[in-house]
Amino acid sequence: MLTQKLLSLSLVGTEWIIYILVLLSVLSVAIIIERLLVLRTRTGGSKRLQRAISSALKKGDRDAVEEILRTDVSSSAVIAYSVLQNLKSTKLDFDECLSIALSEERLSLERRITFLGTLGANAPFIGLFGTVLGIISAFHNLAGNVKGGPSIVMSGISEALVATALGLLVAIPGVIAYNYFVRRIKRIMVQAENFTRFVVSYYFGGKKG
Repeated sequence: MLTQKLLSLSLVGTEWIIYILVLLSVLSVAIIIERLLVLRTRTGGSKRLQRAISSALKKGDRDAVEEILRTDVSSSAVIAYSVLQNLKSTKLDFDECLSIALSEERLSLERRITFLGTLGANAPFIGLFGTVLGIISAFHNLAGNVKGGPSIVMSGISEALVATALGLLVAIPGVIAYNYFVRRIKRIMVQAENFTRFVVSYYFGGKKG
C-alpha cells in the first residue's frame, strides 16, 4: 500500500526537478556576479593607500589619515579605520580591535558564498534524484505498454539523464566560484591586516599595538 503511494508520487516526472535546477543556476550566476563586483571593490590598492597615508603622516595631519580611510571602500581602509576608532574610543588593545574588525569584514565578504558551496555539493544529488524518478517512470511506462519494447525505456532513461547532466552543470561552476572566492578573501584579509598594522604603527608612533 505504502509502496503504491510512493510509486504514484514518483511518477510525476522529472520536469519539476529541471525547473528547480534552472532556478538554482540563475541564483548561482547572480551571486557569482555580485560577489565578483564586491570583491573587486573591496580589494583596493594597499600600496596606493600607504603612499597617501605616509604623505599625510609626514605632515603630521592625522585628521587627513582618518579622512582617507573613512572615504575609501577597500577592506584595508575599512578595517584600519575601524581599528583606529576602537583604539581611540575603547580600552581594548590593538589585537582585540584588529580581531573584531577582521571578523566583521570577513562576514561581509563571505556573505552568500556559502550558498555556492552548498549548491556545488548538492546539485548533483538533486539531478540524480530527478534521474531516478525518470527511470522509475520509464519502467512503469514499459509495464503498461509491453509492445513498445526497449525503445520506451531507452527514451525515458535518456530524458531522465538530462537531470543528472544539468545537476553537474549547475554544481561545477558553483564549486569553482566558491573556491576562488575563499582564496581571494583570504588574500584580501591578509593584505588588510598588514596594512592596518602599518597604519596603526605610524599613526600612534609605536605607542599602540
